[in-house]
Amino acid sequence: MKKLYYILFLSSILFSCKDQGQKQGLDEQLLNDVKDIVIKQVPVKVDSLLLVKQKKEIIALYSADKPETLWYDNTNRQQYINVIENNYKEGILQKKGLHIDSLTYYHKMYEELNPLQKAQADILFNTSFLKNVNNYYNGVVNPRKISKEWDLKPKEIDASAYLLSALKNKTITQAFDSLRPTHQVYGSLKHKLEDLYKIQEDTLQAITQDLVLNDTIEGIKTLKKHLNFISRLSDSIAIDDIYNEPLKSSIEKFQSDKKLTVTGLPSADLVKAVVNEESRIKEKLILNLERWRWFPHDLGENYILINIPDFSLVTVAKQDTIRSHKVIVGTTKRMTPILTSKLTVISINPTWTVPPTILKNDVTPKAIKDSTYFNKRNFTIYERATGKEISPENWNAEKYGSYRYVQKGGPGNTLGRIKFMFNNNHSVYLHDTPNRGYFNRTNRNMSSGCVRVQDPFSLAEYIFQVQNKDISEEKIKEVLDSHETTNYGVSKTPIYIHQLYWTIQVDKHGKITEFKDVYNFDNDLYKRLK
Repeated sequence: MKKLYYILFLSSILFSCKDQGQKQGLDEQLLNDVKDIVIKQVPVKVDSLLLVKQKKEIIALYSADKPETLWYDNTNRQQYINVIENNYKEGILQKKGLHIDSLTYYHKMYEELNPLQKAQADILFNTSFLKNVNNYYNGVVNPRKISKEWDLKPKEIDASAYLLSALKNKTITQAFDSLRPTHQVYGSLKHKLEDLYKIQEDTLQAITQDLVLNDTIEGIKTLKKHLNFISRLSDSIAIDDIYNEPLKSSIEKFQSDKKLTVTGLPSADLVKAVVNEESRIKEKLILNLERWRWFPHDLGENYILINIPDFSLVTVAKQDTIRSHKVIVGTTKRMTPILTSKLTVISINPTWTVPPTILKNDVTPKAIKDSTYFNKRNFTIYERATGKEISPENWNAEKYGSYRYVQKGGPGNTLGRIKFMFNNNHSVYLHDTPNRGYFNRTNRNMSSGCVRVQDPFSLAEYIFQVQNKDISEEKIKEVLDSHETTNYGVSKTPIYIHQLYWTIQVDKHGKITEFKDVYNFDNDLYKRLK
């Protein structure tokens, strides 16, 4: 991407304009300088594409009636520089477009700048601020660039108004604090990352001297802190300098898991393995913090949350987890999309209209091999052009795409006996399954993209309760026995659905649980974040 470079300062400053901390009116000089920099692209070290995107936004910050610098106040400049320097605590590593070195230089030399240089400083602070607002609020990476399965829209924010308010009230730090996700999962990941930075202040070193159980040895306390961070230390072990049997057992277990020589001693290879484990966990924390920035801050009062790598679903009402279910998600070739939506319909005895991918790869090959396939599976076939029903005997395999295939509701339906629908661009939904034995498997990424739910009628019960629908078990049984498709709208009280993808979580005690990166998204995302 083309870059424009600037000379920080002229070798001899043509004129100086000191403000001693007072706001300056620069007549039309400032506004003209700003327009020159943004429109004519007078040399200033700003990504030219970024300037094009932010041109109108930046010019609108300045008043033609009273042109004045925005970043004249020392406190505001220092607060913002501190924000950038602390981005890493949020898991924001990338400094591209933030201009920290240039901003620091301008900040220190601000009293000696001429009007053009002050305009240049303002442009750099503005573009950096606007970009960093997006980093905090919507994430560093656009999820749609990772995969089409990340179907998430950026949250809207008036970043210019946000900037002006923060400058006016000298609340730059608070402004960025309010941009981060408020969900407790994000908070626990962030605190864990901060814990890592804190314990890394104490360098972990191998202990080469002979150790005897219950000896007090300098360096053991540091080792315990590091083992505790990676969840390899029992809760009952005190964080002190005593080398005891519980610590020895924890070391032996870790050495065994990492295929090291099992000695129970803090050897050099143990230290290396612990440091590597910390680095790996750090990456997981950072990339999962980023993912949380892609989602809405407010998940809703009532919602269903699915974590794809954990193969799990929970229902939440007023921040309390009500139910949990095992789920089956899509394969690596037919991924379950990551999205946020709202439930619209519960369908009992649902029909199933075969989607194009499954039609091409599954249904058509089976029907070619078995002429009774459509009858055995209760399919009705319709011509797409006319809507006319045709018999399976008249089905033309070579023109399989010219038909619509609908499986009747009832026992044996591919979707099971109940389906939960929500608006999305992928034709996916939650549903039952006739193959319930699959829920006993550990790895459950085996669907064609939809989410299969264990004990789905329990989920329906929760939804009916939230909707205040008086639908008894007897009524549901009656509908099931009829084999007739019956739909119930979900509109009285919104119930949101969030299909998430996070591969690490931290409990209230700081213990880590990791989930398999089933779609291999982690490495690619971390590379983009560095």
